[in-house]
Amino acid sequence: MDSLTHVLLGAAIGEATLGKQAGKKAMLWGAVAATAPDLDVFVGIFMNDVDKIIFHRGITHSIFFVLLSSPLYGWIISKIHSKDSINWKQWTFLVFLSQFTHILLDSFTSYGTQIFLPFTNEAISLSTISVLDPIFTMPLLIGFLFLLRSANASQNRQLIAFVSILISCLYLMFTVFNKIHVDQQFRNALNETGAEISKLDIKPTLLNNLLWRGIALVEDTDFYLVGYYSVADGTSDIEFELIRGNHDLLQPYNDLQSVRRLKWVSKGFYQVEKTTYGYLFNDLRFGRVAEFSGNDTPYAFSYYMEFEPGKGDFRVNRIELQIDRQRESSSVSLLWDKILGNDSVAE
Repeated sequence: MDSLTHVLLGAAIGEATLGKQAGKKAMLWGAVAATAPDLDVFVGIFMNDVDKIIFHRGITHSIFFVLLSSPLYGWIISKIHSKDSINWKQWTFLVFLSQFTHILLDSFTSYGTQIFLPFTNEAISLSTISVLDPIFTMPLLIGFLFLLRSANASQNRQLIAFVSILISCLYLMFTVFNKIHVDQQFRNALNETGAEISKLDIKPTLLNNLLWRGIALVEDTDFYLVGYYSVADGTSDIEFELIRGNHDLLQPYNDLQSVRRLKWVSKGFYQVEKTTYGYLFNDLRFGRVAEFSGNDTPYAFSYYMEFEPGKGDFRVNRIELQIDRQRESSSVSLLWDKILGNDSVAE
């Protein structure tokens, strides 16, 4: 999830656990602890683009790291507030809850969180909620603003924190059941195509839980079927677009570390294009930056691959997306049209 949501959830947890004893300091440390797993982005500054993506949501987002670091953070906070009556065990519990909910919430998104490192590097991505979902964030934001305005002695502070957390959690549970329904719709539609599917990835589109994108790899081929399903448009019809992955282009390089890592990052949903200096590797799971504006917009995650004979491997650089305000503005309108099943959406 986005950093603001993690901060707000951590602050609510801080108030709910130690607000009565520590006042607004509990909110502060809950918010700080909730951002701690994302410190890996600073380490990633010194890594190449592929290693950076693999390292993010890696060891600092694991249960092992949370268990190991929470007592240390708790001890540090207790020393900072040594004059308070709260001991390090209480601070440790607050830090643990704030960090654990961070990695748990990230696991419900589609990017993948390696919560079981160092025992396995499998990235958990339940893909029930978008990384930016205002409906999940709004109760936490409203609760946070109330808590900031209310006095430490207010009797309603804990209740406000609990209610804001509860509403967001109930919405999160809704996304789980919604995903189950959507998953069945996609599987039914794919069965009607007659294609045998070896992999299927389904996720909500940005900012909502109503429009879902599904991509399926046809068995024993490098062809993908991509379609959208709206919970709100009143129809179960899903139209699929056929995309070829051109996997044969990388066949001679399958044993190279860069290729293996890119395949791992994309979970096998990728397209390769030949360029003047090498190849373009498109992660197909996230589609294009303006998916409903046509097929001339870039993919959200793409990488240039240029072979370096001296290293015997590819140098990989992620393509930095350029902000196009007109494109981004129209994308929101087109997304809403797609949710409602409006036929005016650009093909």
